[in-house]
Amino acid sequence: MRIQCPECSQRFDVTDDFLGKTVECGSCDGRFKVTMEVCVAEKTKFYPGEKRDSNLDMFGRNSSEGAAPVGFTQAHYQADVNPAVVGPPRPRRTVAMIVGIALMSLIVIVFLLAGGKEGTMRDMVTMNRFILCGFSALVGSVLVIYGTAHNRKLGILLALVFTVILLGIPVMFPGNPTSSSKVPIVLVDGADATGTPKDSERKLDDYLFKIGYEPINDALATYPAETVVAIYLRNAPETIRGKIASYLYNATDKISRETIYKRGDSGGDGLILLVKQKRSIDEIAALCSKFGRIEKIDKKLRLIDVAVESSKMDTLDKYKVLDPESLDFEAQNLKALKSFDQKQQMNAVKRLAGAKPRALRDDITQQLITMLPTSKVDLQLEIINALKTWALPESGAGPAVLDAVRQIHLEGRVSKTAMEFLITHQVDGCEVILFDLWNKAPVFWADVMLQLGAGAEVILLPQIKEMDVAHVVAASDILGKTGTKVCVTFLEEAMLEMPEMDEQKQNSLQAAIDEIKKRL
Repeated sequence: MRIQCPECSQRFDVTDDFLGKTVECGSCDGRFKVTMEVCVAEKTKFYPGEKRDSNLDMFGRNSSEGAAPVGFTQAHYQADVNPAVVGPPRPRRTVAMIVGIALMSLIVIVFLLAGGKEGTMRDMVTMNRFILCGFSALVGSVLVIYGTAHNRKLGILLALVFTVILLGIPVMFPGNPTSSSKVPIVLVDGADATGTPKDSERKLDDYLFKIGYEPINDALATYPAETVVAIYLRNAPETIRGKIASYLYNATDKISRETIYKRGDSGGDGLILLVKQKRSIDEIAALCSKFGRIEKIDKKLRLIDVAVESSKMDTLDKYKVLDPESLDFEAQNLKALKSFDQKQQMNAVKRLAGAKPRALRDDITQQLITMLPTSKVDLQLEIINALKTWALPESGAGPAVLDAVRQIHLEGRVSKTAMEFLITHQVDGCEVILFDLWNKAPVFWADVMLQLGAGAEVILLPQIKEMDVAHVVAASDILGKTGTKVCVTFLEEAMLEMPEMDEQKQNSLQAAIDEIKKRL
């Protein structure tokens, strides 16, 4: 039970045993007897104002007097709010917008990179390009508009911009015709008395219709006639047409990239169009003879009709052609040399340069000699390198190599291997080229000049009086190792005739004389 001190009103909790006993207040030290009067009646529930305690008077009280009135304004809300518009975009809508933009952007990039006349999509007709771009624009626009629900105007604007771009692509990058012209092209006027075209004209029209002459006609209207050459390929599958086109592109100095058109009911024929050509139509026909039989050359139509021969398109055994120990190694690489594929030729020449000649030595040598005049410089250098291994002195390779080296020298790309071949085969005329090379780089070509032996003095002595100090020092070193008694006499007379000669020149020439005398 709880009791309360009558003096200080301090309350205490005590047991019932204290009832009737006198106790001392622990707060004020007053003594009082525990009776029912000092007991505090406990109540578990109170109401406002029911419980009063003087001890609460020490706390302040809030007064509501003078409080300002509070004004309230009624809020108004829209009843038809769409959460998809006012809320953050849902992930699936964001993904849809990104996919739509990416799809349309991808189609644009693909056409920019591969949709031109030289691109990988050049065989796609214009109608198919419109279908692809239109379908992509439709799908992409739907995805973009769906994904921009929170900003529909922006989505529609993006969709319109991409649609205009996509539909404009087939106009900027029209397709190449892949079938013969639907309208026969008449190039020759004339008819018989009844007004019916002559048989020869009708046959020409049929022929032009069959081969699809329209691209050639367009090219002739754009470029000078002598720079336009078309090759119609019979029995040429798509893979073969690609190889032939690449070969012609490289063989015609890479002036203009070729354009390929699919022809024939089953696509087994093809038309290759070359423009801006410097080679004549006869020269290009000679190139075509490497992969087929020339059926027709029409200079007026600027057309070469070729029947591709499978015998000239044989594939190589990928194992035997690489194995020098194989019995068919030489035969396989000889076949590769006769191929029109320059990459295949280059690889075969490099393999043969490092192989030991055997049964087909003469055949391979003659094929290399045949290839030399018409090959590019890089291939010529590799052929000379191979001839150094395969050609015997009696093979007659020397003059062909000399002619090739003269052309290579004009481009400044003569190799030491080429000059060593000419010196080894004792080809007349190589000394002039070697001296010019040595004169430009005496240190680099010194070891090749030494291979001339006594022949070095023949080309060095007549020029030694006009040489500068660096060349005299280099020439003296060579003459000291290869010179003869004639060289000693010539150098001594030169020193007497030119007493004012530079001291370093005199010392170099005297050193060469002393070395020759010691060696002889």
